[in-house]
Amino acid sequence: MKSYLLLGFFFLAQITFSQGEVNWSIKAHEGEKNRQSIEIFANIQHDWHLYSSETPKNAGPIPISVQVNKNKLIRVKSDFIEKSKAIKKFDANFDSDVFIFEDEFHGEFKVKVKKETFLSVSVTYMVCNEIMCLPPVDEILLIKLNAK
Repeated sequence: MKSYLLLGFFFLAQITFSQGEVNWSIKAHEGEKNRQSIEIFANIQHDWHLYSSETPKNAGPIPISVQVNKNKLIRVKSDFIEKSKAIKKFDANFDSDVFIFEDEFHGEFKVKVKKETFLSVSVTYMVCNEIMCLPPVDEILLIKLNAK
């Protein structure tokens, strides 16, 4: 009986603390010589925002960061670039000026693919609204890439 209560507690905690404020997607566009442009998109729920890498490190929030997980068949050819325009704003949660994304986010980097494989990307981010912030999250995005 205790194990059922404990299991029920963990289930409710997962529902309560799971983050559905951001929906992520990833797309690839083939270029020349097995180079591909990888685009990452986020749809952000109304009244929530993500933090840009332009946010000063001592400001407090965790900005978006993108890490390509190791794969011998893929070589990263450019740094991750935030394509969306960040908004500068005073954030009362951190008592400092920050750069945020509202509603949507778009970023991009380039890779070279040796042969057909899967690309795994880890996106670390946190979301806040005017009242509170949720703990940072690592989201794994996966996409199949083809070589010419």
